[in-house]
Amino acid sequence: MVGHSQVRCRVVGTPVSYGLATFKGRREQIAQILTWLDDPGTRMITVVGRRGIGKSSLAAKVVEILANTDGDCSAVVNLSTRTEGPLTIERIFFACAELATAAEKEMLRALWGTLQGPRDKLLKLFAAMGEGTHVIVLDNIEDQLSDDGHPENADLELFLDVVFRAERGPRLLVTSQVPIALDPALGRLEARLRLDSGLPVTESVELLRELDRNGDAGLLDAPDAELERAAQRLHGVPRALELAVGVLRDDHLALPTLDDLLDHFVDRGDVLSQLAQDRHRRLDDEERLTLDVLAVFGTPVGREPVAWVLSTLAPFDPAPALSRLAQVHMVSVNRRSREFALHPLDADIAYGELPPLGAAGRQVLERRVAGWYERQRQPPPWRGVADVANHRREFEHRLRAGDYDDAALTLDEVGEFLVWQGSVREVVGMHLALRDHLSDDVAKLAHLLGYAQARHIGGPLDEAIAPLQQAIELAEGLGDRRKLGRALFALGDVFRALRRLREAVPLLDRSAALARELGDSLQESHSLLCLSLSHSYLGDAPAALNIAGQLDTLAQQTGEPMIRGRAGDARSAACIVAERWDEAIGAAERAIAGYEDAGVPEALGYARNVQGIALLGLGRVADAVDLFVRGQGDGSHVESPRSEGLCLYNMSWAHWLASDYASAHNTAREAVDVFRRCGGADVAAGEALARAAAAMLANDRPAARTALEAAAGESEGNCDLAPSGWLTAEAGRLGREPGQ
Repeated sequence: MVGHSQVRCRVVGTPVSYGLATFKGRREQIAQILTWLDDPGTRMITVVGRRGIGKSSLAAKVVEILANTDGDCSAVVNLSTRTEGPLTIERIFFACAELATAAEKEMLRALWGTLQGPRDKLLKLFAAMGEGTHVIVLDNIEDQLSDDGHPENADLELFLDVVFRAERGPRLLVTSQVPIALDPALGRLEARLRLDSGLPVTESVELLRELDRNGDAGLLDAPDAELERAAQRLHGVPRALELAVGVLRDDHLALPTLDDLLDHFVDRGDVLSQLAQDRHRRLDDEERLTLDVLAVFGTPVGREPVAWVLSTLAPFDPAPALSRLAQVHMVSVNRRSREFALHPLDADIAYGELPPLGAAGRQVLERRVAGWYERQRQPPPWRGVADVANHRREFEHRLRAGDYDDAALTLDEVGEFLVWQGSVREVVGMHLALRDHLSDDVAKLAHLLGYAQARHIGGPLDEAIAPLQQAIELAEGLGDRRKLGRALFALGDVFRALRRLREAVPLLDRSAALARELGDSLQESHSLLCLSLSHSYLGDAPAALNIAGQLDTLAQQTGEPMIRGRAGDARSAACIVAERWDEAIGAAERAIAGYEDAGVPEALGYARNVQGIALLGLGRVADAVDLFVRGQGDGSHVESPRSEGLCLYNMSWAHWLASDYASAHNTAREAVDVFRRCGGADVAAGEALARAAAAMLANDRPAARTALEAAAGESEGNCDLAPSGWLTAEAGRLGREPGQ
């Protein structure tokens, strides 16, 4: 897919700079970067230098050469923090996926939609890239670094770690004002190019003349000495040269000379911002307002969205202003897409100069841009995260406008969908941005429930409790019965997972009754399933089986495969408690069939885990191990750490029964690591079982007996773990052996 051999490499994403046809110099730097890219020992090339020095142009020129030269480069992906926002795992993943064929895109979309961790998703993406060199350009990365170069974005930190660790990872071409702070051990994998100086004087003079091609700035025929002074005064910084020409060309009132202009510059660190401020003040009202709108969008847009945003603010067509801004290089133009983009430097300066309030202030413009994206929303059903991109853009602009309540309601529309698509961490981050900023109770309820749901799925579980308790109180006060039912169910299920069973039962019972009243059979079945499981955890098999019977009836009434799967799920767990092994196996088979028919893989790991326990009850240890392995894979595939951990724990016990104490120890330690991720109550049981296996390896049977008794006590009340009586009996056997 991504790496199929090509005569010329494919390029995805907008070039991180423009004006490449007149690119000046940097021949040695280009050659050095190309040499590094050919070196398999180089994973990252960082171009470091001050703002406006030409880092982005250099990177874009290298990409242009790669794209037009036969070689080993198969693909280049352009990513910039300035044009599309933060560099998230999600954004990087889908940008790389654009190189795939239609069929392969479906495969990658399916991979992203699983609940696998972002690390595994990236590794599988890299593995799919195939042969050849793949280059990912990360432009303006300093936007996501602290002053000392440490990543402030967890996604960026994780992405870099995976790139350096992967056996066959892509090459990174990074531009930044500060180098990324890496572990010293990684120094051998990074090549760093410091772009401290601007263009040489001769090339700066050539650029100044080219920028004033029509002579409007008075530079075309200016003496070389004057232009050389300008080049030296501006340190050959390409963007400073561009802005200087713009000021000279357009100030028809003051008509400054080049010497006058240069005499007003401040220290080198402030040259670019001073030039940009001067240039912005010379725009007329329509140009300035148009530029401000582009700055707020922060991404390439066409004439239509700019006109829509301006329609209620000023009675003019922005087309002439856009044209003039393009002519003076204040904006770049993509003629194919007919989109305009403000240069990132100008966008930052223009946005910073916007008054917070007022008729055309920052808040008003942010609200209008959010309104545009609201109009562009794609209605459900959605197939992937790209289908809700406009919802997310709307959310970001409402957030920047300070309209937190509206942002929360926008997120509420897509948050659950994103969670089930595997974007749990992204949803958590969006909710954290809203925290402590909401005033409307409806928005608070949406936020509390959405945040808790993300924690319920992705963990830690205990972080979902307080938000859910608050959500229940709010939903009751507002009379929102549907959200009340969701909150009751989620809190009950969290308590079940934490084995606070006496608290879970009344919540789940109430949730089921409320769903029944509302005619929501799917929610009712989910509540009944967890209620039945809670009774199984309590050891009350008759009560659990009674509720499983209610689920059987509901499944027959509705014909829903999901409810059929949940009915089998509930019955299989209850049969484990009742030690009806064959019946448990059959019920679990029905659960798996129902879940597969419903296209819901999240519960498969749990069902296979129950089957495995039943097989152990029948003495079929090898068959049980096979099922636990499958169940662990199911849990890992959908990023369900709890089901993965249960299968690992029970697999450890199966290894114990086979007297393979080394495997039992290793597998129990794996279970502990997974349980810690989800924050459930089973960590202690896993640790005790691991200690018991370690003691057996050390031939310390008394210690093994003590640890087994501890594991039995810790696993009491969880029918998803090997019955505690089995461990107690084994501990007793060890105590009866000769020599003890």
